[in-house]
Amino acid sequence: MASKAGRKDTSHSERPARLIDVAHRAEVSRATAARALGGYGLVGDETRERVLTAARELNYSTNVVARAMRAGKTQAIGVVVADISNSFFSHATRAIIDTAARAGYETFVLNTDDDLAKEVDAVRILIEKRVDGLIVVPSSPTQYDHFVLEGELAKPLVLLDRRVEGLRVPTACTDDRGGAKQAIELFLEHGHVHIGLLVATAAARGGVETRQPEGVVSTVTDRVAGAQEAMAGRGIGEPAIRYSRSSVEAAQAGALELLTQKPRATAILATNEEMALGVLAACSELGLTIGKDVSLVSFDDTPWSKVIAPSMSVVKRPVYELGHAAATALIKAIRGEGRSRKIELPTQLIDRRSVANVLKRRR
Repeated sequence: MASKAGRKDTSHSERPARLIDVAHRAEVSRATAARALGGYGLVGDETRERVLTAARELNYSTNVVARAMRAGKTQAIGVVVADISNSFFSHATRAIIDTAARAGYETFVLNTDDDLAKEVDAVRILIEKRVDGLIVVPSSPTQYDHFVLEGELAKPLVLLDRRVEGLRVPTACTDDRGGAKQAIELFLEHGHVHIGLLVATAAARGGVETRQPEGVVSTVTDRVAGAQEAMAGRGIGEPAIRYSRSSVEAAQAGALELLTQKPRATAILATNEEMALGVLAACSELGLTIGKDVSLVSFDDTPWSKVIAPSMSVVKRPVYELGHAAATALIKAIRGEGRSRKIELPTQLIDRRSVANVLKRRR
């Protein structure tokens, strides 16, 4: 009779070894094999070594995901972002991944292009993967049925950058209304009265629009409200507003309208980096100089904003801190440690060289 060491094993030749195969080879029960491999319970040293040897011989590895699912946790979170190519979202996502990793969680990231149908699919996929919680940049200010199952949240949820009406979950946002107000006040202090607002929104489906489209997200309404409030406070009329898709081409078309109307805008607040690039492209096309003919402030301190000439004034948002705060809030909710309803971090106006002082020219 062949010895155990020389016996040819065929039980796992066509499939991965299972726990029961390890138990059979080590001549122990399945429960004992599980305790020996899992490092829990009372198992003698000799028995544990026999089980470990059998596992090595069979090339057995524990299925961590299956074990976690049986325990009700996968130690993974899902992140759904509107546009991963945008530096704001990519930087915030990096913060979420870093924070989650330090807490022992993996992160799955899906992109929606700010499309509600894609968001619904992304959430469904992540729920099917049994993630422990979700961080979502919502594409609709009102729709949230896809987060709910049988009247309750399908998973612990934190919203990033935007609010959803009627959905009582933690939100991690910045004070965009205050940031827009500060930017417009900077223009006013420098003597500008013909001020334009170039607003990025996926709701602008008909090209450049002069009226606010239906279904704009909370960041849009907050920034427009802040700009209007600043101008109303000085007794000046409404800013000239153009809404466009978040692409450089669409933003350029909107900026061209603001810069060729009569009277033309001498200062423009761009609500994201694509809008700012659109203004730069439009000025190049028209032969206008930023910081001289046209003043520009943009939301978000992108890496390139400091190195262009002139360097661009910005409404800086604490992006990494915001992603960290969202991930921290979600992990607390997953662990049942309570949850915060609202996280709002302050913005900072950084005045560089892209805002001209037109008061000096009038003297």
